[in-house]
Amino acid sequence: MDSTAYVIIQGENNKPIKLDLKQLANPIKWIDHKEADLSILELNPSKELISKYLQQRFIPYEMIDTTPKSISRNTQLTIIGFPLGLGILGYFSPLTYRTFPSSGLLTLNRFDIKTPQTFIILENPSTEGYSGGPVYDLSIIESGVMKLTGNGTKLLGFIHGTLADGTGGKLTALTPAFYLSDLIK
Repeated sequence: MDSTAYVIIQGENNKPIKLDLKQLANPIKWIDHKEADLSILELNPSKELISKYLQQRFIPYEMIDTTPKSISRNTQLTIIGFPLGLGILGYFSPLTYRTFPSSGLLTLNRFDIKTPQTFIILENPSTEGYSGGPVYDLSIIESGVMKLTGNGTKLLGFIHGTLADGTGGKLTALTPAFYLSDLIK
């Protein structure tokens, strides 16, 4: 991403608002993880931009699961993104889909630069536009008439991409959120 990149956020009446990346970070200096497919950008927007657009738009660090452990295969995960560019024009409307882990921690080569990284494999394939999207455990459990919602919401990782084979089989590779603790001090 360069200085022509932009971020789209939700505005009033679900209308998208386009913010140039250079409005949020100046200089634009990405910090790349040495192993994982993960980068961060330190933001330094103006106070006006913060008060007008950015209040209450970030999750607290405590909601990020920074422990290097497997996710229970019974945990329903919610992935948020804009597959195929849907949800950013006309009305701001990110799409979600739900899936479950199908592995514990695995070391595989990254799809982009072919170097080893730890992943968790998810049951369902990803779609173009979900890559980089967050994956949450929203702590939603439904069993009969009992429903627990949100008391333990955690960010567990980010979509890396889709594993595919010649038979049409596909799975999603998740970059675990614990890698963030290496980048956020």
